[in-house]
This record gives sequence, structure tokens and C-alpha cells, in this order.
Amino acid sequence: MKTSLIAAAACIAVSMSAVSHAEAADAGKGLTLMDMLRANKQQADLAKPVEKTKLSNKTGTDDQKADTGAATGKAPYHALISSYAKQYGVPVELASAVVKIESGFNPKARGTHGEVGLMQIKPATARAMGYTGTVAGLYDPSTNLKYGMKYLAMAHQLGGGDTCGAILRYNAGHGATRMNPVSKQYCGQVEAALENS
Repeated sequence: MKTSLIAAAACIAVSMSAVSHAEAADAGKGLTLMDMLRANKQQADLAKPVEKTKLSNKTGTDDQKADTGAATGKAPYHALISSYAKQYGVPVELASAVVKIESGFNPKARGTHGEVGLMQIKPATARAMGYTGTVAGLYDPSTNLKYGMKYLAMAHQLGGGDTCGAILRYNAGHGATRMNPVSKQYCGQVEAALENS
């Protein structure tokens, strides 16, 4: 039984790697050995086991997030949140509410779909915003806030400055135009956090 499970897991890993490489090739990127090594390291980083704890996430349901005992709460990160929010033109209260909903101000939070850090940014999203470091580097509060705030700023701009328009695009992607039930619930959580700030 164990041998069958191990063989199945190996087949899945090879298939996932092949799909990733095929997608990169389709995107016009020539893969070098270094590209493949980096991709394999990032996949290994994401596969590392983490200690789980329940936190409220952006969808309003209990989600598994990592907690390595880091202090949580707004105070230790308020200056960084404020600085990056102002730098990228995001209302500070909105930025703080998003961090609260995303991670509960826990810089070591890890989502079930690969989201990491204070703003629960996915490594691919951070790379799209210009990040070139490792997945582990996204746990650094300043780094996470920089790239997460860039993404939120674009969502805010695309949403025309409207809170729910920004949250829709932060949650469902910058191309989203229709409010879905998950984003609607997330927006309600952000609006409640804004009222209580």
C-alpha cells in the first residue's frame, strides 16, 4: 500500500512538473537548467510541512494558516503598512483591514493554496509585481507588504477607488469585473473591519 502511494505521488509530481514546464514553454519562455532548479526549489518550499492553526481568512470560513508563534496584532506592523500604503496610494485603513482579514497580522501565516505572509500573497502574484526572491523571502513583513501592497494598489485603481471594487480585484484577480459570493463576503468583512478601525 505504501509503495503504491509513493509511486502515485511520484507520478503526480512528475506530471505537475511537466505541466509547469509546458505552460512556461507555451508562454514563450525558454527554460534553462537554472529555471528548472528554481521552480523545483519553489515547489519544495511550498511542500514543506507546517504547523497549522485556525484563523479567519478572506472568504469568511476557517482556513488553515501556519502559526510559528510569531506575535500577531496591528501594532508591530502599523508603520510598515502605513508606509507602503501611502507609497502606493492605498488608503491606510483599507490596507490595514486587508492585512487583518488575510492573516490576522501574522507574518508567518500560510494559506492552503500557497498564499504567504501578512497579505497572503501567492508567490506567482508577487513575481508578477516584480519580486525575484524565494518563497521564504515573502514571509519577511516588509517584503510581503511591498509586493502585496503593489497588488492591492492596482486592484484599488482598477476598482475606481471603490472598496468592494478593490476587494473583488484583490481577491479574484485584477481582471475580475463581477462580484462573486466569496468576494462579496470578503468585502463585507473588510467593510466591518473599516467600521471598527
